[in-house]
Amino acid sequence: MNKQPELTERTRRCIIDAYWKLLIEKEKLSVISVSRAAAVNRSTFYQYFLDMDDLREQAETQMLEDVKEKISVVFPQGFPMSLKDFAIRYASILEDEGERLFYVISTGLNSGFVEKLTEYFSPIFCKLFGLSPDMPNYKCALVFTVSAISGLVSKWYKDGKPVSLDELLYNCYWLVSSGVFGFVQMKPYAEA
Repeated sequence: MNKQPELTERTRRCIIDAYWKLLIEKEKLSVISVSRAAAVNRSTFYQYFLDMDDLREQAETQMLEDVKEKISVVFPQGFPMSLKDFAIRYASILEDEGERLFYVISTGLNSGFVEKLTEYFSPIFCKLFGLSPDMPNYKCALVFTVSAISGLVSKWYKDGKPVSLDELLYNCYWLVSSGVFGFVQMKPYAEA
């Protein structure tokens, strides 16, 4: 049995994990620092990545793929009807990848990340919010949804996570689905 592909993937993941660790701890990021943290040689780094930009790109893509995979396992039959149940179950998915995801969203390290997030999770947002690509203004609704959720997550993360993750997700859903005025339960205009 050939274990080389397993070893190769494990080494690649080790380098990616070292990147995330240094990034979140606000350590200096370089090929040398990531290689040291991953306990590999620089030449090994270059077997997997072209440069630090390629590492960042692959690390972000891998994180999003990991979250999508977990979603398919936790929600094999689609999303539950109960919003609270969804929020609790989705929060459990984000426990592993959340720190990385929240960090990238809240720091704006990669200006293209929100677009990548939109691309990866548009099918999920469509299911959750009843959107369809053939609807008028679909792209506007999708961009609004992703921007609103990203903004709320960023604020929550920067504020030190003042509410639980499932409460944050519940509030994200409620805000996006009911709009600002519905969320704060006020009428947009005074009655004439």
